[in-house]
Amino acid sequence: MSNTQSKSCPETGTSTQGFIPKRFSGINYDQRPISFWDDSSVLQATLRNVKGENRRRLIRDFHAAGRLDQVEPGLAKDILADDDRRSLGRIHPTFLGGEYLPDYCAEETEIARIVLDSTTRDVISLRARRTKTGLLRYSVVDEYGSVFRFPKLPARGILTLGQLVDWIDQTHVDDASDADPGLGLFYTVGNHHEGEPAEDLENFTTVESDLYPGLSEHYARLSSDWVTQKFLESKEGEARSQILQSLIEEGKAANLAEADSILKEHGF
Repeated sequence: MSNTQSKSCPETGTSTQGFIPKRFSGINYDQRPISFWDDSSVLQATLRNVKGENRRRLIRDFHAAGRLDQVEPGLAKDILADDDRRSLGRIHPTFLGGEYLPDYCAEETEIARIVLDSTTRDVISLRARRTKTGLLRYSVVDEYGSVFRFPKLPARGILTLGQLVDWIDQTHVDDASDADPGLGLFYTVGNHHEGEPAEDLENFTTVESDLYPGLSEHYARLSSDWVTQKFLESKEGEARSQILQSLIEEGKAANLAEADSILKEHGF
């Protein structure tokens, strides 16, 4: 596998062996944006390379209220000066989230981001870059200079949602094992291994993209599935009838038929 580097614009990595794609019903994994650089939406054009996660959320709030034209110009800057970042951090540590991501290279843009519900709302940015010959190169960067191993992606054509999901699910922090989950669950599972209850971590990792509307739903369902799996593992040894009833009592199933379907889906 090739490695990305946080302060350069890396080439694409190599393929992952034995990977099995994950899909959920009702999500259009064939969806693809017109372009990674499509500015047909005013909101999308405003947000495109704004690093700070909280600033992005504030801009979306203004847009939802029909007041996007009232956004303070400094709020919509792609990159803030150091003094401005420190000022935001004094408001609340979560305002630092994303602000220290590496700067964008020429012809580079963010196509998706992974946001962690950590003290400083850490962000991992997935980016695409156009070369002078029109080919596409991809990278994954965070605010700590981490190195990521990721799969080879097509150099031509815009990725489908399915290809983007598979990229995320095959990407690993350099010192992690390929047996570890991909970035969509890696940090959630890591916190669980450190003692956090699974049910408290369902919303710890959010994966989002203005270009791919189905991306956040996919990972919300993936996380929910993981929490259910951990719940079922905690019930191992109990009678099937008791587990079925527990799923209903915990609100994970509406009735016995749905609870039975969940058990079968998770191999119980």
